[in-house]
Amino acid sequence: MEQAAYERLKKFFSPAHVAVVGASTKNHWFANMARYARQAGPDMRIYPVNPNAPEVCGIRAYPSIAHLPEGVIDFAVIMVKSTRVLESLKELLRKGVKDVLLISSGYAEMGGSGVSDQEELTRFCREHDILLMGPNCLGYMNLSDKVSVFTGGSVEGELMAGSVALLGQSGASSEMIASKLLKKSLGISLYAATGNEAIITTEDCMEYLVHDSRTRVITAFMEGFRDIPRMKDIAKAAARKQIPIILIKVGRSEKGLQAARSHTGAMAGNDAAMEGFFRQYGIVRVDTIEELVETAAIFSRCRLPQGNGLGICTLSGGLCGLYADLCSRLNIELPRLSEKTVSRLNSVLPDFAQPDNPLDVTGSGFSQGMEQILKILLDDEKLDVIACLSFAPAGDDDVMPKLFNDTVFPLARMTDKPVIALSFREINDYARRYYHDQGVHYIEHPEDSFKAISHFMRYAQFQRKFENRPES
Repeated sequence: MEQAAYERLKKFFSPAHVAVVGASTKNHWFANMARYARQAGPDMRIYPVNPNAPEVCGIRAYPSIAHLPEGVIDFAVIMVKSTRVLESLKELLRKGVKDVLLISSGYAEMGGSGVSDQEELTRFCREHDILLMGPNCLGYMNLSDKVSVFTGGSVEGELMAGSVALLGQSGASSEMIASKLLKKSLGISLYAATGNEAIITTEDCMEYLVHDSRTRVITAFMEGFRDIPRMKDIAKAAARKQIPIILIKVGRSEKGLQAARSHTGAMAGNDAAMEGFFRQYGIVRVDTIEELVETAAIFSRCRLPQGNGLGICTLSGGLCGLYADLCSRLNIELPRLSEKTVSRLNSVLPDFAQPDNPLDVTGSGFSQGMEQILKILLDDEKLDVIACLSFAPAGDDDVMPKLFNDTVFPLARMTDKPVIALSFREINDYARRYYHDQGVHYIEHPEDSFKAISHFMRYAQFQRKFENRPES
């Protein structure tokens, strides 16, 4: 990405003075935006434009765009009927405003005349150098810079900044993802629901995020790509920086394909060709929101492994069987423990324990020194990732799990090998924040978590091959 284009988008995503044309209490859009703006940070100023009200949601309003303060507004949100959008854009131009979020619908997603109306909108923006997100979109949250111009109402959780970015061609679907990312205590760098993409496309945002130092993982809900050759370049640039792109791409079925086409007007593409494209360029495709969140979590919290071997350590023979079956189905390699590892484990485990991978340390064995057991597993050259027994605390006064975890977490943070907490207890919101504060990734739901481990291993393998490609 050229530096000028990057700087333009960086400015677009970090406004200080935002005019909202069509701000009203007659719908929920402005109230949602004001609420999220307050939660995101205190510094961004909002200037509602409403000819019929002196204030909107307790914020002083201006009767027209012409009445807005001169030389102050650096961004505008438009939420008027589509028939009034071009007029509003012309008035904003006279105020020197060229960064615009267009919430209004009634364009290409409607088909028919909506397509030609969007084409006219696109031409006008290009002719006047207007950078526009939308139409038919919810906006964005830039939590890295404590800025939000998001008009949806279903994002739940603390608006915490983090290293995971989220792009959504479906506003409602991406709101669900954003909520689960926040509930997982991952934190979000930038969340953008791009709508019909008349000017700013998902590819634009993704390329920007590859160069954003605060973003370590890029996630997306995709209905279609608009520029495949450019997407290849973006994927290669992301691979060079070891920034994984994790996405849900709808359209595997004919019904899914039809739904994608009718929603935002994006070209959904041939799914088989898409699948090959993803594999070739290291893009991680997932099937569900839960799988996406778990996959983003492991990438954001763990360094890439040097090999494909997973070691599992728990205190239940039944769970060992469950995890082994999951790994077999997901093609996760569970190497046999080396003779040296078995011998060392026999010296610290009860006589009736049978060291294997997965390892059942037994109900007696885990209380005799998990730190030593983890050290032994980490020393095994065949094991590249360790999923280690852990107990999730239920609250501040739940002391014993914390004491247990304190025997292994310092070692987990120090080693070069990724160590994942394999919780033996139900994980609540307190425990999620606890693991986040400890800097430790954890397995919460085995099905989705082991799928995430599988993606993690395959991406690491892709990276090892990618580094040796002449074109990389």
